[in-house]
This record gives sequence, C-alpha cells and structure tokens, in this order.
Amino acid sequence: MSVITAANEFIWGFPLLILMLGGGLFLSFKLGFPQLHILSIFRRTVFTLFKKDKSQGSSLSQFQVFSTALAATVGTGSIVGVGECIRVGGEGAVFWMWVSAFIGMGLSYCENYLGVKYSSEHSCGATAYLEHISKGKTAALLFAVFTVLASLGMGNMAQAGAIASAAEEGFSLSRQSCAFIMLIAAFLIAAGKNGPAKLCEKLVPVMSLFFIGGSLYIILSHPTETLNALQRIVRSAFRPAACISGSVWGAVFQCAAEGLKRGAFSNEAGLGSTVAVHSSCRIRSPETQGLWGMAEVFIDTAVICTLTALVIIISGADPSADGDLAVTAYMLTLGKAGKYFMSVSLILFAFATIAGWFFIGEKAWKYLFPKGSLPYRMLCLVCVCAGTMWSMRLIWCVSDIFNGLMAIPNIIGVLILSKEISRPRKASD
Repeated sequence: MSVITAANEFIWGFPLLILMLGGGLFLSFKLGFPQLHILSIFRRTVFTLFKKDKSQGSSLSQFQVFSTALAATVGTGSIVGVGECIRVGGEGAVFWMWVSAFIGMGLSYCENYLGVKYSSEHSCGATAYLEHISKGKTAALLFAVFTVLASLGMGNMAQAGAIASAAEEGFSLSRQSCAFIMLIAAFLIAAGKNGPAKLCEKLVPVMSLFFIGGSLYIILSHPTETLNALQRIVRSAFRPAACISGSVWGAVFQCAAEGLKRGAFSNEAGLGSTVAVHSSCRIRSPETQGLWGMAEVFIDTAVICTLTALVIIISGADPSADGDLAVTAYMLTLGKAGKYFMSVSLILFAFATIAGWFFIGEKAWKYLFPKGSLPYRMLCLVCVCAGTMWSMRLIWCVSDIFNGLMAIPNIIGVLILSKEISRPRKASD
C-alpha cells in the first residue's frame, strides 16, 4: 500500500497540478476568459439542451449527453471529497477549489471542442485528437488504456464500494446483499443500446434536485451562519488557522494546494474523460459541446461542492473527529433524517457515476478492440461485485493514479492543438 500511495502522490504532485492549472490558465487567456461571460453565453446555448434533432449521425440527444457527462463528473467525491478537503486544507481550501473550477472551465471547453472537431467513425473523444499530435497512435493508445483502467477502478469499483457503505450505514443492508443487487443493476446498465445514457437522463435530474434541495433547506434555514461561512472561506484562504502554529505562507501554500488538488479531482477538467460523451452527441457543434463541458465543471464545483462545504461549516462538525465529515455535518443539521438523506444521496450519485463511466470506458475499449465490447462488460460486472468487498482506500488510490495518467497526454495534446480552438461567441454576438 505504501508503494501505491507514493506513486499516487508522485503522479498527482505539483508538476501535474501546474500542467493542469497552468494549461487551463493559458487556454482561458487565449479564449478571452469565457468563464466571465458564462451566464450570457448560456442564455444563447441552453435551448440546445432539449433540441430533438435526429438528422445527424450520433444516437445521443444533447440532454442525454449532458446528463451522462454530468453523472460521470459529479460522483461521491463531490460530497465526501469536500469533507476531506476541509479536513486537510481547512475552510479556505474551498476558495481554491473555486479557483480550480474557474480555470478548469476553460480547459474543459477546449478538450470537448477538439473532441467533436476531430471525432470520426473510427475514433471518438480524446483519442481522436491525440492521434494528431504525433505520427503514431502511441498517445491515443495510452490514453485509452488508462481510461479503461480508470473506469473499472474509480468509475466502477470505488462507486460500488461507496454504495455498499451507504446502504450498510443507512439501511443495514449487508455487503453480500448489496453485491447481488449491484450485479443486477450493472447488468441492466450494460444491456441494450445506449443504456447508460438512457438511465442518466432520468437519474441525474432526480439526484441533483434531491441533494440540492436538501442542502438549500439547511442553508436557507441558517442565513446568518451561511454568510459567516462564506466570509470564513475567503478569509481562511489567505490566512488559514494553521498559520497560528507555523509559517503563514506555509499554511497558505498547504491550503491552496489541497483546494486546487481536490478541485481537479472533483470536476475532472483536463482528464478528457467526458470528451467521448460529448463527441457522441447529435449536435455536432464543437462550440456547443465545449460550452456544455464548461457547465458541467461549474455545476460540479460551484454548485454541488459549494453546497456541501457550506453545510459542513454551518454544522460546526469537528474536522479532527473520526468518520466522514460531510455525513456527520448533514446528520448534525438534519437530525435522524440526515443519515437517510446522505445514504440516499451517496447511493444515487455513485450509481449515476457507474453509468456515466461505463459509457466512457466502453468507448475507450472499442478504440483498443474494435471487434466488440463484451469482455469489457463482463469485467464491469466482476468489478462491481469486487468493489463492494475490497478496501476503499486501496481502490481510490489506484484509481487516482490512472486519472492522473489520463490527464498527462490529454492536456499536452490540447495545448499542442490550441491554435485550432475558436473562442465561444457571447449571447450578444
């Protein structure tokens, strides 16, 4: 385990974070920082979400694409990961998560723009534009391998484990029973054409409204505490409480590093994971898919993660105590109902992530093995069962490694091809 942890820390060290954040900042500057105009841009773009245009090649509607990509992005890490972020980096780390999301929105626009532009019948998603950065397909093949492994680990086993833990905690369901139920559920996801996308378009709105509604109830019930929490986040970002016992700049550096890292983990901007989903949309507009990629980063971090962070701070939960900080916070603010609220939320979020990453992983598998994806589907069923039994710490650590390995060729490819990316138009253009 120590070797795996060391490898994880090495891959997700400052070189990769600088590549992600520096690359995202460079691309955002090149595009004229479209994040600043996100609301005006989406006033023009939002109508495409329900557009029923079946005249173009792909079988996925814009709403199915948006739901599937969002499901893959907004997982249990957007809830549990926020608690860990505050535990390690303090309340100010949430501010740096916002910074990470702001920069990541530009990166997400660019990778999805290129994915749609270069996708063809034989190559879909990030592999399509990675084929163009060199004469061979080495970068694209490596990316596809890392994507398959990440989908089986983080997108499958880790989420199955989260479901088993939530079901056991909230409803006293044994892990063996959960493994059986998950096996049936995973089989239903894998069966049929575009099964993951069809599931996500129904599940994502329900789970999002459920979690956002419950969180807003807590926040609106504590208006004074909410304003105080926002002030503490901004103030602590530049003067963390940890600086009392050490260097001010050292504490700020640790706070910023944790927030930026967790933000990158959460919104997945730069990983190229959702590019295959957007490249499968009927609306073959690079700009439109790039804008929806930005929206997913915004919803994940600026909405879901922020709501979770505010509830944690409002609750007064002790970051040094054992147990999951986010779960504790919702139990403190909602009483007995908090346990069931969090169990249901984590189960829905994890199940949606399994569906979203199944779609992504299968696309990568087909790139490696064009003749069929049945072996991949069988592997998913095995991993779902194993994930309910194995050590979550080991699974998450290994999965993070493959996520980082996905990001390296993807971001380099996007930067190399950055001259081919056009700025998004504003609503007034």
